[in-house]
Amino acid sequence: MSKDNFSIEEMLRLAKAANAKKPEDLLGAVQSKVPNDKINEIKRILGDKKALEDILNSEQAQRLMRQFRNGK
Repeated sequence: MSKDNFSIEEMLRLAKAANAKKPEDLLGAVQSKVPNDKINEIKRILGDKKALEDILNSEQAQRLMRQFRNGK
């Protein structure tokens, strides 16, 4: 995986491996894998309630959350 091809699925795998309980844990787990401009975008989104709600309500996010609930 290159820094240019970092997927949400990869981020979630890293978060799970890091036992991320807080957004800071997730960011720490992925910082070496993601370019600084993308880290800044993630931080901006985490701080923007509307943007975060839009992402969490997306079909892809809902699918990923179902997978985590099912332990896949």
